Amino acid sequence: MKKIQKTVFIAFFVSVASQINFNFLTDGFIIAMSVVVMSIFVYCYEDLSPVYVGVCSGIFSPLFRLAVIVINDGTPGEAAFMAVPDAFFFFSYGVFYTLIYRYLIRRPKDIRNFPMVIFCCDLLSNCMEMLARSLLQGIFLFDGGVITSLLVVAFLRTVLIQVILLAMEAYSNLLLRQEHDKEYRKLLIQASVFESELYVMEKNTAEIEDIMRQAFELYQDMEKLEMPRGLRDRALDISKNAHEVKGDYLNILDVLKDTYLDRVHERKMSMRDIVSIERLNMQSLIKRKGFAVEIHTRLRTNFFVEQYFKMMSVIRNLMLNAIEAMGEQGGKVNLTLSEEKEQYILKVKDNGPGIPENKLDTVFLEFYSTKFDPQTGKTQRGVGLSLVKDYVENCFGGSIGVKSVPGEFTEFVITLEKGDFEEAEYEVLSD
Repeated sequence: MKKIQKTVFIAFFVSVASQINFNFLTDGFIIAMSVVVMSIFVYCYEDLSPVYVGVCSGIFSPLFRLAVIVINDGTPGEAAFMAVPDAFFFFSYGVFYTLIYRYLIRRPKDIRNFPMVIFCCDLLSNCMEMLARSLLQGIFLFDGGVITSLLVVAFLRTVLIQVILLAMEAYSNLLLRQEHDKEYRKLLIQASVFESELYVMEKNTAEIEDIMRQAFELYQDMEKLEMPRGLRDRALDISKNAHEVKGDYLNILDVLKDTYLDRVHERKMSMRDIVSIERLNMQSLIKRKGFAVEIHTRLRTNFFVEQYFKMMSVIRNLMLNAIEAMGEQGGKVNLTLSEEKEQYILKVKDNGPGIPENKLDTVFLEFYSTKFDPQTGKTQRGVGLSLVKDYVENCFGGSIGVKSVPGEFTEFVITLEKGDFEEAEYEVLSD
């Protein structure tokens, strides 16, 4: 049923397109856009039979043309004389198309063999229509000039069809590439968030190991003091359980890294691409939450980052903190990247509520957070800025500082040594 609907749909558009035409060679013989439309549909709808499309178009198009001629004060007989031979063109087109592919080409259609086939179909179908008009008029309409003209028409129409198909294919590839880039950006962002969580888990394993060590030392001390057996066993159980938890943690970390992160890791990424990805990510978040926040970026330099997931996390956390601090009240976030002598300077500044002076020394402490949800009564974990400081200092060998004036601005400044990174080509980019 769907194929029938599609075929009728195509025949309708072919009929409409047949009205875009001009007379050629003899009265009634027209050069119409209907052939172009039908060929494009035949190429795109591989599940439809070209014969059925040709037959259906051969019925609809002449009837449509007949109605138009009669409406324009033509007599029914004259209209039929002009329009009926069109059917021979469409019937022939569907048959020739199928025969050429089945017995001459003998392989599926593609953008390379399609032009040759539709050129032959166009020429042969026009010849069939001219033959039908010759029989109706009682005059043999073929001569050298007519054949030459039909060749030119078939060639020009084939070129037009090929240009349209190439444009459609190029546009389709562009959309696919954009969709692929969008999905890849999402994958990178998710992987960056994922790696940050794994990094926190790895730090936790060290704390678990410390608990295990202290519990075992407690067990040994209790043994020396000949404490009750039950207390000593409890201390030893704590040590054993902590050891098992640590082992489970490490196994999970290994599995997740091997099966997920290793698949998306590339050798390195430029800061320009990192900033671009995170900027798009933050703009999506702003739109989703309905915040009146603007993001502006200006890059006066560029360099490659090997641990780019960590750099993405640094930029994302700094921008996210600024956005959430301003929230529905709105404001601006400015990210700039520049270089001074032997250092790269990355700044993230917002014109939000600011941070009180007595809190500036604590913002990088782990579990420090000012984000409180009044609906759930929960405070966020507060690992964002702690993680940023850890990454900047321990992974990138840089330093990070913050300055703020309540009610005016907050600015985080990251300083990185140029010698630790590979310089990349750049142009000054700003939005």
